[in-house]
Amino acid sequence: MSSSLLRALAAAAVIGAAVALPVTAHSGPGASGISVEPAQVTAGGTVVLAGNGLEPNSDRQIDLVGPDVTVPYPAVTTDASGMFNVTLTIPAHLPAGTYTFQAIGDETLTTTCEILAAAGVTNVEPASEAAAVAVPRTRSSFEIGIIGVLLVVTVGLGIVLVARAERIRGGART
Repeated sequence: MSSSLLRALAAAAVIGAAVALPVTAHSGPGASGISVEPAQVTAGGTVVLAGNGLEPNSDRQIDLVGPDVTVPYPAVTTDASGMFNVTLTIPAHLPAGTYTFQAIGDETLTTTCEILAAAGVTNVEPASEAAAVAVPRTRSSFEIGIIGVLLVVTVGLGIVLVARAERIRGGART
């Protein structure tokens, strides 16, 4: 194999990997993130969840994750500046503990909130240690398959283009 073909294969592999990896684009200065105010609330109370530095006009699924429970909230849409601000009511039946708000979109952003039990609600221990840990979002087999196909197509097209360029260049020398 010629050195230009090897360089083209390496470039195709790099481009394919770049296409296959998740892209986290956001607007505005600073890092993207979410915050909750107040950071400590009694079950049944309200909090304000705010996000900034996110992709403009994008949807985010909001979840509250705690020991043995996930509370889904309606999705929010960021504004043209990549920010959102939403008031959420904490369910009154939640036991005391540290919970995690998740804003799920192209990336999952998290922030913690300490929830105090409402009067008359007893604490419930998680059934297992694994139940108390939030599991990060993973790709499905279908998504991984699509990424693999895109990677193979990208490398294949790179090889075809380099082979054609070699033939054209070789034909011009004779």
